[in-house]
Amino acid sequence: MIATIIVVALLLGGLALGRTRLMKGLNTKRFMSLVYAAAAVYFAVCAYDAIIGHARVWPHVVLSVIFLAGAIDSARASRVFGRS
Repeated sequence: MIATIIVVALLLGGLALGRTRLMKGLNTKRFMSLVYAAAAVYFAVCAYDAIIGHARVWPHVVLSVIFLAGAIDSARASRVFGRS
């Protein structure tokens, strides 16, 4: 539980910093898509562990989907995928 709180706090801090003018000037959106993807993988592994341990899975799945959507949105915003 502590690790989950730390991951969420770091991601929220990164999101808040990403909205500042200084970070926008540094173009850190490419970095944030990797951070979001890493968080999505972390919560997917937590969901797998919950399935194995017969525990509640839905909180981990919801967080994993949220961070996966954040990674995709951040990658689109930084034009990693190119223009569509």
